[in-house]
Amino acid sequence: MDAHDLDGRTELDRLLPRWHFREVHQVCVAASAGVVMRAVWETTWAEAPVARTLVALTRADVGRERRIVGDFLGGMGETVRAGEGEVLFVGVDTLEDGRARPEGSALEVVRGCAEPGLLKVVMNVRFGGGVLSTETRVYATDERTRRRFRPYWLAIRAGSGLTRRSMLRAIRRRALGGGSLP
Repeated sequence: MDAHDLDGRTELDRLLPRWHFREVHQVCVAASAGVVMRAVWETTWAEAPVARTLVALTRADVGRERRIVGDFLGGMGETVRAGEGEVLFVGVDTLEDGRARPEGSALEVVRGCAEPGLLKVVMNVRFGGGVLSTETRVYATDERTRRRFRPYWLAIRAGSGLTRRSMLRAIRRRALGGGSLP
């Protein structure tokens, strides 16, 4: 299976134009870009109970009042403000316990490291044309890593999709003035 290519339309496209695994979700939001992007930054796990429950299955530190954007990649990466309408979450992981990640920030490693055994993970939250979307891309730096990651991706994909959709609905609700859930 070959990696897919895109022509570079967003920061996500420029950072990780080729991928082996991909997931996309979107919702329509009738609000201004400023209001929606502020909601992206302010929405908490309390406002996305399905996402909070699913993420809590693998991480113990998902506090109800913590902001989703600040927590999304946990210890694996970093959040990057890509522009007015896009936020990127950039991470690098290995499938081998105890293996050190290459030196540098996650952003630097994703941009320039091709060392075998790495998974480059980039997710965005983007708003444009009335559509709030999230896209996740994973690129394996070698065939063995891609083969080893595939069963995990297939196992988590449904839960990951529920998490992303819950998050998008919570952001839309906040942007439209619905506030947080009780």
